[in-house]
Amino acid sequence: MTSASTPATLPFEDLERVYEQLAAAIDRAGEANEALFLAKLVMVMAHRAGGGLDMEACIATALENLGAPAQTLSPSGPPSS
Repeated sequence: MTSASTPATLPFEDLERVYEQLAAAIDRAGEANEALFLAKLVMVMAHRAGGGLDMEACIATALENLGAPAQTLSPSGPPSS
């Protein structure tokens, strides 16, 4: 059992299914709408997760190995170095 402050993680098989669904949805959205679709998806997921999700940590994890510079997110403005 997990505590209220520690969200459960998905088993690998479920994560694989989510990946397949996400890939299909990106294909349906089309190349021109890919970034918009992904941004909307993240906003919906963040809204549904409420305060139990550390968005800054999620964003940092997603940026890993993309060659993007590490930045600190500021809630009141653009990212800072």
